[in-house]
Amino acid sequence: MSARATIDQYFDALTAGDCERLLATISTSDGFIKIGTEAGEVVSGGSNASEYYSQHVTSTRDFTIETVRLDVEERPEIAWFFTEQVWRVTWQGTPETLAMRITGVLESEDSGWKFIQ
Repeated sequence: MSARATIDQYFDALTAGDCERLLATISTSDGFIKIGTEAGEVVSGGSNASEYYSQHVTSTRDFTIETVRLDVEERPEIAWFFTEQVWRVTWQGTPETLAMRITGVLESEDSGWKFIQ
């Protein structure tokens, strides 16, 4: 699977609330880091991703993402992306529309491309 396909799988799983499929895109490496939008929303180490994403998918409803732009650069061992999206989501019971700008980094691992940041 290409880096772009892995990115698509991540966002598809996120909106579907499919934590298992979402975690399949995340590196289990100690070098994994997730930086969220809220103060203190930082996950260090892939072994800590499960708790974060489980909480995320259980606290969201009616989640859709409109991708305005997705740029992906892929090299043999590393890939990075930039995306502009509009998120429509009910978060902890409150409907929200969010204009998102997101960057990320993926590494090529034995099992395929995985998010490392």
